[in-house]
Amino acid sequence: MEKFLRILKSSLFLSFLLIVFFNEIYSQEKETDFTIGGYITYLPSYLEFKNSNQIEFQTNNLIHNRINIRGYIKDNFSLGIELRNRILFDEGVFNSDNGYFDLSHYFVNQPKFKIHSMIDRMWLKYQSDKIEISAGRQRVNWGINSIWNSNDLFNAYNFIDFDYIERPGSDVIRFQYSGDNLSSLDIVYKPSTIGNSSVIAALYKINKRGYDFQFLLADYYNDIALGGGWAGNIKNAGFKGEITYFISDESYINNSTSLSTSIDYSFTNGLYILGSYLYNSNGFTDAEQFPVQYTLGSVTQNVLSPKNLMPSKNSYLIQTSGYITPAINSSLTLLYGEGINFFFISPNITYDINSSLDASVIGQFFFMNNNNEIPTNTGIVSNNSVNTINGYYARIKWSF
Repeated sequence: MEKFLRILKSSLFLSFLLIVFFNEIYSQEKETDFTIGGYITYLPSYLEFKNSNQIEFQTNNLIHNRINIRGYIKDNFSLGIELRNRILFDEGVFNSDNGYFDLSHYFVNQPKFKIHSMIDRMWLKYQSDKIEISAGRQRVNWGINSIWNSNDLFNAYNFIDFDYIERPGSDVIRFQYSGDNLSSLDIVYKPSTIGNSSVIAALYKINKRGYDFQFLLADYYNDIALGGGWAGNIKNAGFKGEITYFISDESYINNSTSLSTSIDYSFTNGLYILGSYLYNSNGFTDAEQFPVQYTLGSVTQNVLSPKNLMPSKNSYLIQTSGYITPAINSSLTLLYGEGINFFFISPNITYDINSSLDASVIGQFFFMNNNNEIPTNTGIVSNNSVNTINGYYARIKWSF
């Protein structure tokens, strides 16, 4: 019954937007303009999973197509539809659609061959000089920091997922007001899904003394969220940060804090360097606290939320990038999760073949020393296994 209701809701929602869309097309044909764009990527990968007992290998071949459609109706209305289509050869799974409406579908779902499509943007927007009102699936980006976004209540971002820079959308109703002196007010309502509560949140932005400040207040599931962020400069270096405090409805013991900051600097020779820090009060401080069932795979595939952006209490990141030639860019990312002995290293080289075609070689190397104790039938055994995941990727991307 629950599945039937979700299918019914998604069908009604899709039908409603399509009716509005085509009605406006035929009634205002001369005043309607459309754009279409997107890209196609081919991403072969080779993965190694290692611990003290065994080594496993996995190969994947992924074709990823994105189609972005915009319709501009009259002077004040616009509509957007964006589809994410993927074909996967070999092993692997796709994340399910966790929105209010399930707008995803498997055309083929075999163990080693899958064809999957998802509508991750579908919205209708009204816009005047200072007001925007939109409804549907859209990206609500409240993050102001470069890597970890403690203020991003609706779409927490996993920067490890380099093949999905658009981030998922949220099914929301949104009101935005742009004031004077770079100030703005953003109010978002996310209706409840089955077995979940709704979210209503407000974000106020203002610019003072060369800094962009933002303040948020939200009824966030079972919490009240209070937070803020900033972005500015210390001399020639960028300085950003966000903090959100979650007040639990159940007990003050469940209150939590997420704080993220970053400093970045661009040298005159084109070299760019960024350092970032994340504090997660829900995180672990040492490997002995880390649950036995947590493996490196569960860390790398963790479903993020602003309350838990990393499993460690303190995390540190350094990222550097620069151009080797005008067409070749390289970058290196280093991440350390203090206490849980988690390391992440990711080198990347990208070659811009022309304005619409580029090729990349990407490495992702994960390491975690899980030395907690495991209970067995014969007593307590120390788990000193070293878990390692080595990922090698080659990507070619054509944009249109």
